[in-house]
Amino acid sequence: MKKKTVTTVTAAILAASMLLGLAACGGGSTPSETQAAGGGDGAAKEEAAASENAFGIEGLGSQAEGLTAEEGAEIEICYWAGSTSDEAAWNAILEKLQADHPEIKLKLQTYPSSDFRDMLDTRIAGNDWPDVIRYTYQRLGKFKQAEVMLDLSPYITEENVADFADAFRSGCTYQGKLVALPHHTDTVALFYNKRMFEEQGIRIPTGPDDAYTWDELKDILRKLKEAYNLTYAASGIWDNGSGYRYLPFVYANGGTLLNEDQTEATVNTPEFLEAIQFYDDLRAEDLIANVGFTAPTQANSLFVAEQIAVDFAGSWHCSYMEENMAGNWGMTYMPLKDGKTGSDMGGNGIWAYAGTKYPKAAAIVCEYITNAEGMKIFCEAGNFIPVRKSLIESGLDYKNFPEEMALLNEIVLTIDPKMAADETSVPFLRINEAFCEEMDPLAVNRSATPEQVVENLQNRVTEILAEQ
Repeated sequence: MKKKTVTTVTAAILAASMLLGLAACGGGSTPSETQAAGGGDGAAKEEAAASENAFGIEGLGSQAEGLTAEEGAEIEICYWAGSTSDEAAWNAILEKLQADHPEIKLKLQTYPSSDFRDMLDTRIAGNDWPDVIRYTYQRLGKFKQAEVMLDLSPYITEENVADFADAFRSGCTYQGKLVALPHHTDTVALFYNKRMFEEQGIRIPTGPDDAYTWDELKDILRKLKEAYNLTYAASGIWDNGSGYRYLPFVYANGGTLLNEDQTEATVNTPEFLEAIQFYDDLRAEDLIANVGFTAPTQANSLFVAEQIAVDFAGSWHCSYMEENMAGNWGMTYMPLKDGKTGSDMGGNGIWAYAGTKYPKAAAIVCEYITNAEGMKIFCEAGNFIPVRKSLIESGLDYKNFPEEMALLNEIVLTIDPKMAADETSVPFLRINEAFCEEMDPLAVNRSATPEQVVENLQNRVTEILAEQ
C-alpha cells in the first residue's frame, strides 16, 4: 500500500473529524519516516514478516520478551477522565507505571471528555501528536486507514493477545497487524423496576442463556404498560447519535452490516429486516419510548420516576440509579433471539502513534496499561469491566455494585466478534451516521417502515464503501 505523507494523513483525519466528530493524537517523526526505517527496529520487522499466529496477526510476540525502552525515552500519554472514578483509575495505574519504569519519562496530557476530540483535532492540524492515546473502539477505523497507528505486533506475545476477549481483539486488529490494545469496556444491560416486577410475578433470568426472549420481552412490556397505566413501558435502546447501540439486536439475529472482508454491504437481508421490525413492533404499541439513551431528561429520568419499568442502560449508570431509586432497581441480561444474545461494545483501546520517536517505550507503556495486572488495577479503581478472559473468569474485587458488575462481566463475553470488527472498520463512522439518519424516523414517529430503513441503508452503505 502506498504510504501517506503526514499532510495527507492529517487532512484525511480532519475531514472525517469535521464530518463525524472524529479525533486523534501523537508527536515525533512522520509515519512514513518511521515505517521506512522499520519503525526504529528493522530486526523486529524482519521477524514479524516471518511469522503469523492463530489470530492472523503477523509477527506476534517476536520482541515482547525482555523489551527495553530506548535511551532517554519520553512518552506523552493523552487521555481524558470522564468522572472521579475514571480519574482515580488513571492515577492508580500511571503511578505504578512510573514507579516500575523509571527509565521512561512520562508526560501526561488530559483534556475534558467533552472537548477531547476537538482539542486533539487542533493538535493534528499542527502535526503535534502524543505518543500513546486512549480512544473509543468505534472511532479507531479512520486512524487505521490513515496508517498512523504503530504496529504493536512485534512487541506483544501470543499468550498476551490470546487472553483478550475475542470481540475486542478483533476490533484492535487491522490488515494482519495489532494496532491497538483493548483496555476496558462498559456495556448495556436490562435495568428493571424491582417493585413492578415483583408485584406482577415476572421471573428474573438466572444467566445469559436464561434471558428473556424477544417475544417474552414484548409480553412483559405489554403486561407492565397495562398494569401501571404507563405511556411507555421501556426506553434506552435507541440513541440517534450512537445508533450502534441497537446493533446487538441485529447481530444476535444473524444480521450484519458488512460481509466478512468488509467490502460489501449486507444490510438487505431477512435477518437485518427482522431486527428492525422488532423495534418497529415495540414502537407500534408504544412499548418503548421515542427518546434517547442517556440524556438525563430522557430514558434514565423516566426510569427513576417510575414512568417506565425497563431501561436499557449502561454499566456507568448504576450510581445514578441508586442515588435516585435506592433499592428499587435491578439488572438482568440482554434478551435472546433463537438462543443468541449480545450487547453494546463500549469502552476504549490504547494505541501508539506510528511516528513516535520511541516505539519500544510506547509499546511498553501500552502493554503495561493493558496487561492483566494493569487492567485489574484500572478496572477495580474505576469500576470498569475488563476485556481479558482471565480477569472476567476470576472476577474482580469491586467496591461498588459488585453483584451488578459481576453480571456485566458475563454480558461482555456475549458481544459478537463480527459486530466488533464491523464497528471498528474504516468506514464505520460514516455507516453509523447513515444508520442513525435512516432509523431515526422509525424510532421517533414511525414515519419510515422497516423495509425502507433496510433498503435505504443498504444503498447508502454501498455508496460509502465505493468511496473508500
